[in-house]
Amino acid sequence: MGGLMKISSENCMHSGGLRSAVAPEYLCPACGARMDVEEIERWVREAEEARDESYAAVEVDEFSQIVREERQREVYRRRKVLYELRNLPLGLAPRPEMILVSYDAEGDAYECRIFYKEPRPVGGLERVNVAAELDPILELKSHPDPNVRLASGKVEEFHALRQGFVSGDDPPPLRRVFYSSEL
Repeated sequence: MGGLMKISSENCMHSGGLRSAVAPEYLCPACGARMDVEEIERWVREAEEARDESYAAVEVDEFSQIVREERQREVYRRRKVLYELRNLPLGLAPRPEMILVSYDAEGDAYECRIFYKEPRPVGGLERVNVAAELDPILELKSHPDPNVRLASGKVEEFHALRQGFVSGDDPPPLRRVFYSSEL
């Protein structure tokens, strides 16, 4: 993240939307906040309450009208995020073109990147990080996103390959690419 400032989750507007994370959570790519459906509904209600407070103002001038319009736009934006997450077409996600699984020795974890030929599905993940242990890898098999479930199988396959190399003299591979023909 080089020169970018880290955004605190308290002040983040989640303007980039939310993406599916490990079930049943959603992730804000800007601040890293993880929210479940109840927290997202609360986030929408907060915008609605802020909008309603602006209508309670006794004086109506040009500035208060601008504030009302901005708050109403924010309510629409947040509702749109919530509706998109609720209406994810679970069975109709485009299949990945390629999945890259990399091993991070420092963090003892796998990073899985999912690449699409078509545009990425709404709410779909492009990256999944998981500890280099069998239990967390198997947990991904129950993820709501079918492509994450598919990727979890490839992470499991790569993990088994790496474990086979540990007992031998050759160093284990650090990455593996799975193309659409292997998915």
